[in-house]
Amino acid sequence: MKIAVTASNNNGYESEVNKHFGRSPFFAIVDTKDDEIDLIKNSAAQASSGAGVQAAQLISDQGVEVLLSGSVGPKAYTALSSGDIKMYITKDDTVGKAVESFVNDELSQLSSPNGTPRK
Repeated sequence: MKIAVTASNNNGYESEVNKHFGRSPFFAIVDTKDDEIDLIKNSAAQASSGAGVQAAQLISDQGVEVLLSGSVGPKAYTALSSGDIKMYITKDDTVGKAVESFVNDELSQLSSPNGTPRK
């Protein structure tokens, strides 16, 4: 399974979780089957508008099935849902801890947007 985690920096499993999906500087793409991690730069983070939708397309193109983030805005939520990407809220401070919490079934699945678009 491929999991995307919003990340503030590029430090592997020790990367700090970013609390905002669309404007997150990086996404940690974790393949739980192979225990591999790849951090990719979010090219949509500096977009003047539509960052959430563009970020949703970016992680969808990576084959992601699950997103772990602090918040997801309404347009991003719709785009992720239409791509069959399940969203979970994490309050963990590192990517590694967030993935561990997900694997241990400790996170709540998002059933509606919980963020507001950021300018």
